[in-house]
Amino acid sequence: MYYMNHDAVDYFRVDFTPEDSIVDGKHYPLGTFAAEMLDRGWEAAADIRWPLKRFQEEFQVFLASRNPSSSGMALQAMRELWRVLGKLPLYNKLLPGDHQMEALLPYLREHPDLTDDMLTLGTPRNEAYTRWMEKLEGLEDELRAFIRNTEWMLEEFFQDLPSRRRQDYLQAYANYRWTMEEAMQQRKDTEDEGEVWEDATVDLDTVSFDYPVSISLVPIMETRTHRLALAEQMTFESLASFLYVDLYKGMGAGNLPRRCAHCGRWFLAEGGYDTLYCNRVVPGTKGKTCRQVGAHEREKEKRQTETAAREYSRAYNRLKARKRRGRITTDEWNQQVAKAQALKDAFTARKLTREEYVQKLDAL
Repeated sequence: MYYMNHDAVDYFRVDFTPEDSIVDGKHYPLGTFAAEMLDRGWEAAADIRWPLKRFQEEFQVFLASRNPSSSGMALQAMRELWRVLGKLPLYNKLLPGDHQMEALLPYLREHPDLTDDMLTLGTPRNEAYTRWMEKLEGLEDELRAFIRNTEWMLEEFFQDLPSRRRQDYLQAYANYRWTMEEAMQQRKDTEDEGEVWEDATVDLDTVSFDYPVSISLVPIMETRTHRLALAEQMTFESLASFLYVDLYKGMGAGNLPRRCAHCGRWFLAEGGYDTLYCNRVVPGTKGKTCRQVGAHEREKEKRQTETAAREYSRAYNRLKARKRRGRITTDEWNQQVAKAQALKDAFTARKLTREEYVQKLDAL
């Protein structure tokens, strides 16, 4: 029997070590694919919608007629859907070059009895076909929920951590989970009393802490020590479940998605370091990365702030001395200090050059 739940769309395996995920023999830092999904964002999930709709329509026509023309149209639609799926995180490592799904249509044409069985309600093949389609239909919503819930969690519970140590990540996650579990219980209590739950902070229907997987332990050769070790081999039923596991395993290893302070895109900050910038190349900088440009801008910002404070302090002390000597009144003092503060704000916002800033302060 041909299994429509072919690897990389329905069931797929990923090996996990304490530091890496292993996909198709290649090692990736834990959290890599979760960060990539956040970076791809809503558009990557929405791109699935129309290719899937067309495939479903063409596939239904093929199942009804099973002629060469409908087979060709369905195959073309399948290839387009698989092309879009092949751009998603993880799938982009598993699907390119894999054309086994294309054997489905010729197989169904050659086995009309199996096709009839697949279309007969209540048969195992019909249940498998229905479940396959339902999983494809639910993929967009699952990915959108992952992006929405993860972004909210990271922004609400991880944004202002005292440090980026692994233990701080785990405490932040514990706070997030306690908050969600308490909200779930409050909603249950509210609905049990016949009232409507109205808190729309986060969609609790899409929040889950259970990710169905099958686990076995497999021997692998560690890339750093070149020694045999045991890895957890997990078989997933959905891409979203994998992304959550990748996210939380990365968190436990000190890796976490973070928005770049320069370009604003998501990247994976590794090793518990307070990394503010990604390593993407900034257009128009002759190959410089956000990390290089951002560090330079940060140093300029630091110098700007130091200059602003130093010159303001000098002007403030000068005005204070004039008030103490009675050369200006208290009201005049307050007005001059307010003007000095406004000039400081303008210079910090880079609306004034250093020369203009100093000159205007001296004129007070």
